[in-house]
Amino acid sequence: MLNLRRLYAPLLTILLFSCKSNHGNHYLIQDFRKSLQPYLALIVSKDIVGVYGYNMWKIVTDEELIRLSKSEHPVLRASALRVMLDRKSFNHFDVVMNHLDDTAIVAYDVGEFGVSWRMISDDLLKKYRWESSQSLNKTIELVLTKYNYLRSAYTILLEIAPQEKYYSLIKEMATRPRRLSYDGYEMGFDDIEYALYGLAKFRKKEDVKIIKEKFLKNYYRMSFVSFRLMKEFPDTAYTDVFKKYHRLRFYRFSGDDKDGFTGNDDNRASSTDFITALAAQNSPSSAELFDTLLNRIPKFTCNLNIGWVEDHALMEIWNTKDPVYEKLRNKISFRARKYLKFQEKFRDAFKDIQPYNPSIDTTGEHIRW
Repeated sequence: MLNLRRLYAPLLTILLFSCKSNHGNHYLIQDFRKSLQPYLALIVSKDIVGVYGYNMWKIVTDEELIRLSKSEHPVLRASALRVMLDRKSFNHFDVVMNHLDDTAIVAYDVGEFGVSWRMISDDLLKKYRWESSQSLNKTIELVLTKYNYLRSAYTILLEIAPQEKYYSLIKEMATRPRRLSYDGYEMGFDDIEYALYGLAKFRKKEDVKIIKEKFLKNYYRMSFVSFRLMKEFPDTAYTDVFKKYHRLRFYRFSGDDKDGFTGNDDNRASSTDFITALAAQNSPSSAELFDTLLNRIPKFTCNLNIGWVEDHALMEIWNTKDPVYEKLRNKISFRARKYLKFQEKFRDAFKDIQPYNPSIDTTGEHIRW
């Protein structure tokens, strides 16, 4: 029979060390002065950053903030780090760079849209403003080389120029599993498509096949990022992607444009994204698909924006001078000229109205992620 007393000591030791964070996040609520403890307990109980304890942060000292940034409670760490970025007494760049390894996922208040769940390090990168492109590039290099599991590592690929030193890292980000469901389905395509865009910037023919396969498998999750990729880096290999999306997804567009007042704009594409990317292909297959699209769009009267979508498609073809669309331009010339005439009348009706151009002071603005 096992001697439980002999096992008790080593088991207790293992438990204590397994509960302790590798990052030294070990401060408890009772480690702070008693006047703060009720507020800290409230924040932990609500577990949302940015809602509770607003007045409390005004009386928290810098030394207490440093300790709170090492709290065992992620919501306290996230809240403290945000306050540190607002105080001039801290080196904000160091605050960000020293906490990129905090991968705890926390709920952040986003007003009428509820809460947004993200890693603490991602929130720091989202909130911070860099004072120079040099300091931003230093952060980008660290994130891409050491912390490229962060969502910020993916989204920044939309903005930076291709650099060969990052090629293998970006290709790995584009091809590795991101967030698999319990039965093996990829749930993280909203991150992966940024990596695909970053990969496409290198214009390597062998990568087109990878991008195409990802698009075909995740056509129902494609956002404006995917269509921007195909617009800026057109290739006939994407013909199958356009056909599949058109057949199974295009006419299901809800009317919620990605730039509309509908919350997060990173997870959707509008009909115009598809149309603009399709026009950029300049191929016989894109001309054929446009012909089909222009014939079918007027039949979908249940979509309140269908007139606007049709007008956008007409103008894309009308303004694209590639010879491959010549026959189609002749076919739509009456509809296109009718729309242009309406636009001219609309402009004439408002020509005497002066546009509102407020002067905006941008001297204090810094560089965003």
